[in-house]
Amino acid sequence: MKHSRLLFGFFAVLGIVFLTLVLAGLYLDYVDAVSILASLNSQLGLWFVLGGIISLTVGVIGMGRQHFKNHRNLFTALAVVLIPLLTLAIMFVASVEIVVYAPMFPMRSEITQVAVVDTSPLILSLNVKALTSRDTTITGAIIKNYYGQFVTGQKPIVSVYDEKTESYSNQSICELPAGSTISLTLEYTESLSSGNYTVMLFGGMDSNQGSSPFTIP
Repeated sequence: MKHSRLLFGFFAVLGIVFLTLVLAGLYLDYVDAVSILASLNSQLGLWFVLGGIISLTVGVIGMGRQHFKNHRNLFTALAVVLIPLLTLAIMFVASVEIVVYAPMFPMRSEITQVAVVDTSPLILSLNVKALTSRDTTITGAIIKNYYGQFVTGQKPIVSVYDEKTESYSNQSICELPAGSTISLTLEYTESLSSGNYTVMLFGGMDSNQGSSPFTIP
């Protein structure tokens, strides 16, 4: 009896774990996070849901039948019908909550290093690392001062370093493959005085490509 409780308890917990992984994978996929869960969810999400419901149902029935000895058949029938329905309803509500409350502008890349090459005119060198499971693009950059005010009015010339040719090439749109790291040079026509600034990369209305502070001495 003790071993059977442990076994059915294991099935119930396993079912909850499967369903939780599906929701976690959905969230990570929605925010474009690089994650094994996001990848598995896109390929095996349906099987995880079915496996979770089946495991949870078997576990609950197995544990419940030990307490409802006089109404085992009725309990089993109700459990077979209600548990999948309730589980699907909960999964649906949780999925909607994830979509509604997930970040509207998820981080798609991060600036891992920024260096000031020149100040007159301003030239910055950046290393940018992708944070997404999808290819994205970087179309430009803006600079803010310590008070959050924009201090550059011109779109910079963006140069991308090619490791194969060991040289930079000017590009209006920089491709950022999933999981990759690229080196950029931003050349402005303006000069900046001494102070603390923040460079922000962008790639569209819904694309946050990361930001990083830098200082001009």
